[in-house]
Order: sequence, then structure tokens, then C-alpha cells
Amino acid sequence: MSKASILPQVRDNFKIDSLVNRPQNIGEITEDEAKELGAKVFMFSYGSCEGGLKLDIFWALNQEGRVVDCKIKVFGESEMLAVASIAGLISKNKTPDEILALKEKGLEYFLRENPNTPAFPKSLRFLSNVMIDALYMCAKAYKGEEIESEVADKFTGVTKEFIKDSIKRFEIKELEDLVDLTRAGAYDTSCKFPGAGENLSSVYLVDILKDTLNEIEQAKKGNATIADKPFEQMNEDEKRAAIEATIDKHIRHMLVMDGGDMEILDIKENGENTDIYIRYLGACNGCASASTGTLFAIEGILKQKLSDKIRVVPL
Repeated sequence: MSKASILPQVRDNFKIDSLVNRPQNIGEITEDEAKELGAKVFMFSYGSCEGGLKLDIFWALNQEGRVVDCKIKVFGESEMLAVASIAGLISKNKTPDEILALKEKGLEYFLRENPNTPAFPKSLRFLSNVMIDALYMCAKAYKGEEIESEVADKFTGVTKEFIKDSIKRFEIKELEDLVDLTRAGAYDTSCKFPGAGENLSSVYLVDILKDTLNEIEQAKKGNATIADKPFEQMNEDEKRAAIEATIDKHIRHMLVMDGGDMEILDIKENGENTDIYIRYLGACNGCASASTGTLFAIEGILKQKLSDKIRVVPL
């Protein structure tokens, strides 16, 4: 059940408001219901009622290990009903490995009413962040992978691994942003830094933030950097690196959410234009919008971020 307030809440996002009032994919899947689908139930619990947020994820998986149905029981903010509704929807027809490829920004994008307006105010963005972490943990548990359990905040049960992933996911630089996006230290401030609260902690958020930022900086030094110059002045390798980075950051998550993906086959200079030859993968291959809406979106983002002389050609 949800901690939804009895009083109606005013929201700017009609999509979220509708899903809070008429949620989908909420509840549980019984063994009999899964059997009718030719599947078996897998259940995973995330968080706790004591910590203010708990999710029970139910998957019905067929013999191929594909999620044919997904329902989620929610205890938390009423808006989490909307997040769980979409999380249940995008989990269907995916394997656990494909769910591990989902991105928080894609989930958040699905919840937007206006593509240019964030689904949540800053104070509630942690909802989609927590949900994507819960889906990852569920997938890892199903696959039998070891789940890191070192707790960073004893009150909410937020783990150190989730904190580190969030820092990388949102490029967090400030402690208060880390608190907002993870709930760690929001109620019991003792874990934020030594002396921040009445209790002692074995791990502090300020240290995790510092160490993770150092890891990110070291990783950048070990990777090829994107040339800091106009796209037209880049050489072939620099252009490919810039295109790949833009696709990874702004495009790929939208395709993966729909069970698809893309790969670059070739990049050719054609007069003043740069033609990028791509191949759709998964559900995008053969999709009706692959040569229209999806193609226009990919090309539009690359034009906006890199150069208006880019053309995308699907093969």
C-alpha cells in the first residue's frame, strides 16, 4: 500500500496525477496467475516500511527467462505509484539483462508530460532513482549475483553502492544534491559527515562523494577524451568519439526503454555533410517509427549537440 495523503495533491504533471489516482501494474502476481501465463513468479523486496519506502517487485518469467508480467507493491510517497506504474510497464517483455541496461533518465523521461519539463521537482527526483535501483537489484537477485549490502544510512537502508551509482548517474558534486537524490542523510543526518548528527556512523556520505569523484576523475584520464573544439574541426576519430558519447548520453536510454538499441556502422564525409550510417537493434529493428519519428529524434539530437550538418542514414 502507499502512504498517499488523504487530501488531494496539486501537481503540474497530469500524467503523474492520473497514474497516482489510477495506477497500473500495482499489486502482486500469484503463482496461479503466473501459471496461466506459462511462467513462474520471482519476488524481490527493496527498502523497508521503517525507512519510509518499500517496494515488492513481482515478475512472472517464462521459460526463456523473459518477464511476461510485472507488478509492484508500493509503500512510500504517493507519486511512487506513478513511477511503479511505468516501471512495471517497461519491465514487461524484457530479460533481466535487458532490465539492467535500463537508465534512470529513460524512466524519468517516460513520466514527463512535456518532453522539455522534468517529471518531478528536485525534491522528488529520488523516486525514479530509487526505482531504477530496485529494478537492478531485482535483476541481480534473479541472476544469482551477489548484491552489495554495506549500508550508508541505517535509517533508510540506502547502500554504499547505490550512493556511488547515483553520484555517477547524476554527476553529483555537492553533498546536499546527493541527499536529495538518494534520501541518505535526509532524516538521520549522522551519516552525512562526522558531527552532523547525534549518532556515530561507520561510513560518511562526504567520504563516499570524495572517493567516487576521484574514481571518476581517474577513469577520465584513462579514457580517450572528446576533443574540445567544434565538430567540423575534428578528425575522423574525434568525430566518432563525440558521436558515440552523445548517443550514450542523450539517445540510447530512450531506445533501450522500448527494448531496442542502435549501432554505428560507418561515418562518411559527404561534401559539407557528415553522414552517419546506423543499424537498429532489438525492437527498433523493423519498428514503424524507425524511419520516421525515432530517426528524426536521433538526428535532431545529434544536430543540436554536435552539428547541423549531420545526417543519419539507417541501413
